[in-house]
Amino acid sequence: MEIYSRALAQRINNMGYSKIEPIPTYIPPVEGYQATFSDWKSKAKGDYPFQVINPHYLRRSHSVFDNVQWLRETWPNPVFINAQDAKAKGIMDGDTVLLTSQHGKVLRTALVTERFMPGVIGLPHGSWVDMDEKTGIDKGGADNILCGPVSTGQGASGWNTCIVQLEKYAGASLIPDVEKPQRIIF
Repeated sequence: MEIYSRALAQRINNMGYSKIEPIPTYIPPVEGYQATFSDWKSKAKGDYPFQVINPHYLRRSHSVFDNVQWLRETWPNPVFINAQDAKAKGIMDGDTVLLTSQHGKVLRTALVTERFMPGVIGLPHGSWVDMDEKTGIDKGGADNILCGPVSTGQGASGWNTCIVQLEKYAGASLIPDVEKPQRIIF
């Protein structure tokens, strides 16, 4: 087992994406939990106080099968919000919510649950983009709209987590995915 590797550190550091030490050292992830705070020491939350994770969802395999109507009916693709966070934001099951990151905006229907920790939101991975050209908001719930082009080095990506602001949406409610026209790609 190699615990100290100057060669690995030099190779990674020369790539220019990130810097690592030759000994295992904790590196806070880009747009991870610590980034939800404007001041980590005093635990003051910042402009994007929620961390989004992108669980794989039974409705699809990445984006494959996202246009299958039976799967849309069975698994409606909500955004999972902790009950404590939902209560603080005045959000209830079925409300349309807006997730905003520094990279984009997404609308989804809220599913309030205790299965996620406070401060963590679950937006299922792989939904097809349904961009509203007038507002610039994705109505399809595509997680990649919220995650920016984050290069992190060391072979790890920054695409499976990001930080967002969450709010109850004041506009029209989302149409359930099962009621949207099926898109067939030729």
